[in-house]
Amino acid sequence: MLSSGDEFVDETADTIAMMVAGGSSADGAIRRLSRYTPNDVLANARELYEKRTQRVRSFDDVHVLLNRERETGTWYAGPRPDHRFWPVLEKRLRFSGIPDESMNALNRTSDRVVSLLRPPGTAEINVRGLVLGYVQSGKTTNFMSVIAKAADVGYRLVIVLSGLTENLRAQTQGRLQSMLVEDLEAHWHLLTYPEADFTVRGNARQLLSNPDHRLLAVVKKNPHRLRRLVRWMRQAGDEVVANCPILVIDDEADQASINVSLKDRSSINGLIGQILRQPKTAYIAYTATPFANLLIDPEKEDDLYPRDFVVDLPRPDGYFGPEKLFGRDPLTIDEVEALDQGLDIIRQIPEDEAVAIRPPRVKDGLDLWEPDITLSLIDALQWFLLATAARRARPDGGLHNSMLIHTSMNARAHFATKAPVEKILHQLRKDVTNSRTAVLASLRSQWEEESAKLPSASQGLSPVTWAEIEKYLPAVLADVRVIVDNYLSKDRLSYGDPAGITAVVIGGNTLSRGLTLEGLTCSYFVRASSAYDTQLQMGRWFGYRRGYGDLPRIWMTDELKEWFFALATVEEEIRRDIRRYEVEELSPLEVPVRIRTHPAMAITSAAKMRDAVDAEISFSRHREQTILFHHRDQDWLLHNQDATRRLVQQVGATPVSMPSEHLLFRSVPSALIEAFLSDYRFHEEAFRMKGDLLREYIASQNRQGFLRTWNVVVMNRTGSGSDGAIDLGLGRPVGLLKRSRLPMPSKPYANIKALISTTDRVADLQLGSKELGELHGGKPDDNKLRVYREDVLGDVGLLCVYPIDKVSEPRRLEGSSPRVALDAVEHVIGLGIFFPKAGGVRSEITYKSADLSNRQLETEIIDLDAIDELDAQS
Repeated sequence: MLSSGDEFVDETADTIAMMVAGGSSADGAIRRLSRYTPNDVLANARELYEKRTQRVRSFDDVHVLLNRERETGTWYAGPRPDHRFWPVLEKRLRFSGIPDESMNALNRTSDRVVSLLRPPGTAEINVRGLVLGYVQSGKTTNFMSVIAKAADVGYRLVIVLSGLTENLRAQTQGRLQSMLVEDLEAHWHLLTYPEADFTVRGNARQLLSNPDHRLLAVVKKNPHRLRRLVRWMRQAGDEVVANCPILVIDDEADQASINVSLKDRSSINGLIGQILRQPKTAYIAYTATPFANLLIDPEKEDDLYPRDFVVDLPRPDGYFGPEKLFGRDPLTIDEVEALDQGLDIIRQIPEDEAVAIRPPRVKDGLDLWEPDITLSLIDALQWFLLATAARRARPDGGLHNSMLIHTSMNARAHFATKAPVEKILHQLRKDVTNSRTAVLASLRSQWEEESAKLPSASQGLSPVTWAEIEKYLPAVLADVRVIVDNYLSKDRLSYGDPAGITAVVIGGNTLSRGLTLEGLTCSYFVRASSAYDTQLQMGRWFGYRRGYGDLPRIWMTDELKEWFFALATVEEEIRRDIRRYEVEELSPLEVPVRIRTHPAMAITSAAKMRDAVDAEISFSRHREQTILFHHRDQDWLLHNQDATRRLVQQVGATPVSMPSEHLLFRSVPSALIEAFLSDYRFHEEAFRMKGDLLREYIASQNRQGFLRTWNVVVMNRTGSGSDGAIDLGLGRPVGLLKRSRLPMPSKPYANIKALISTTDRVADLQLGSKELGELHGGKPDDNKLRVYREDVLGDVGLLCVYPIDKVSEPRRLEGSSPRVALDAVEHVIGLGIFFPKAGGVRSEITYKSADLSNRQLETEIIDLDAIDELDAQS
């Protein structure tokens, strides 16, 4: 048997990969090669080729929903030695300082995405996919790698749809040009440049029919530019375009690409559709906020729904995202103690100061408005100067340093905000230059106080002393500039100065999508958006802070902080859904992803949600839990204890004692479960855990012949850790569990955040700790446990009853989230419900969503044509 290291076998395997990319099947390639290749070499080469394609399909850190009816995901074997574009890009990326493990992860994820396209040599490609990244996480680097690898296997025309603003388009063009094209100009033909969006460039027929050239166009999502591109492609003739493999990368794909017209298609969406009608076109949407993309009607074949694949990129090492900065809700009790509740870098803007710095609406007198100089703005500006001095004191120096001030989307408001910012900086220059003792003492106090809240050592960095700060502070003040960056500005943000820039940047929409603020250490943020996607995208502080992870600070209102906390939870739920559906081998067409609602925000703009079924949910394969309780309402608590006793009495059987000491009732009729859910009192602010919704779902399943039998487990804590017991009518006392609550003094109820543990999913199976460990490989995995339980029990539902000690003092663990004793007036009864896969034709039930009509919040409104015309004039 020849090994994979045999040179002839390697070369033959590479030839098979090349022929498959060219449109042949693997069998067809083998038949053609058999005319002049020994059989043993062919057999080993085929085995090697299949191992390589299997390797690409088996990366366990890349989660994929795949339409398995399509011939994607089975042909790409990874880069070959004779490839031209990826080896050059890989070398440049490594030289730029990307760590080896991050580089390996990038190689894996980009391999997987390319494998989900179809071979460029096939007669029809017609692929629609979505890649879900993180805000400011390096999506450009990922799609740049996909472009290089796709170009290597034969994709010839690459179109990158790059946001709405010229600033972002030019930034993306510049990066692609310097990393992909430089030194390979003989093999690339540029259709756009950093200084120029698409205009007619070169003979389309000649360029699109040349198999040796790769064409690159980075185009704004603007009707004028896209029409020019479509017209230029038509000039080549239908036959030429139909034979040219085209890769369309839609950067920030949830912005402007979605059809927002109720009747005819919106212009940008329609023009993208015209490009995608070409038979050899692959479309990949890249976004960190996929809410709008996942609400497109999948039945509309000419639209952009990712029907062929959805890829969930792994969270990169060293990434500062919403969860790391703001924390999130735990989704199981296992996460309550372990979950990081965010870095201590968020600073409060009092609501009265937010009002003073936030501009009024245009009709309320924006022309005469002047923002106040607030204490929080002074603190933020001072911190930016201190953080910049600290970066300069460190060995790597930090070439660029930025501060973001984002108070509004209105361009005129940005110019009005510039004057007070410059006034504060001017006064600080004078005070530091003149060595005013009080000012220096204040700056020193701020530095030492902030340094203590997030020590440098916690981020693996060396501390910077006040003496070092004081040394660099005058030069920082001399260098700092105030830049207004919007579509009306003449002096736009640019990091082209080789000496570096230190800038306070005031802006809105041009800074809230895609554009990277280099060396961002301070953000002052009061703009509120009504939509999840807009709010998340405005977080320019997400990203990497290598070498200064102890320095970023964000000033915002408490309300905005809570919103980002909630959005981090929404984001994690979407990713967990994708991983769950992947285990079930479901395609994007079979699994509309759940998106949790928020009482003060819409998921995305109403126009983008026009295809959403706003009021339907299904509990199929979900787990639900009670986390809100009226802990000071004795009647409410005692009623739920009595409801549990009534359930036990109605079941009328002796419970089985499990290896876990929990108590199990098997084969309980569905009618008793419905009666109990009618008797039990749920907290009225619970979103999904509502008795009427649960009963309606169970009844719907029963009518179709499913979910007619349940197991009921009374969770029982025993041993030295027990916190007392309660009589629930079982003929024996039941040990109480401990669940402390969040410190929420303004709320009249208790929120315990999470009730259930991952392994509770199989609480009704006779599994000891050894069997559980063998089942999930040492780390509890809800998806694996769910699949195992369904294999054993089918469509039997599971109701877990959790008797909770009324005191429930929190465990004091270093680094855990702050908690207080439950302090209820009576013992609490919590419920966990685990639903099997739904049966029957229909499993959804309807509910009402929150009314957002009275919220006075901004929505994202951009005049595309006006921006394009102004950009063209500059």
